[in-house]
Amino acid sequence: MQLTPVSSVESVTDKVMDFLSRLKKSGEAHILGVARGLDLSFSQMRALFVLADSQRELAVHELATLLGLSMATAGRAVQGLARADMVTRREDHQDRRVKRVRLSEHGRQFVDGLLQAHRDAVRDCLESLSDHERDQLALALAPILARGDLPPTTATGC
Repeated sequence: MQLTPVSSVESVTDKVMDFLSRLKKSGEAHILGVARGLDLSFSQMRALFVLADSQRELAVHELATLLGLSMATAGRAVQGLARADMVTRREDHQDRRVKRVRLSEHGRQFVDGLLQAHRDAVRDCLESLSDHERDQLALALAPILARGDLPPTTATGC
């Protein structure tokens, strides 16, 4: 016997989006405080997070592929990040035409600050919940999180 779902995908999507919107709004002050004074594009922000997740230096063409950007756009993003001391660039040892890039210490601190700002926003939200609401949220998330990580190339599912 197949059970009828209690909640449709659309109704749960609406609820999750409402929840994420609330988190986003509560976190904006934290995040803007970290990014104050910086004029970074969306592509540059994405590049910082890709580099932060990378276990090695990336060639600019690898970064472009991971970001879905042209080489020219990725190159301009890296150039701006280098001027802001967020990344370091160097020539590849085997091929001088290839530029390798990684986060600088300043870039690492910036990304860590943004991640902490997100964490602070989530903490603020969770502190506003009752103990029962927090327990219910933890119970709802547990089986989803227990599935483990999806490969980074998977664009669907959770």
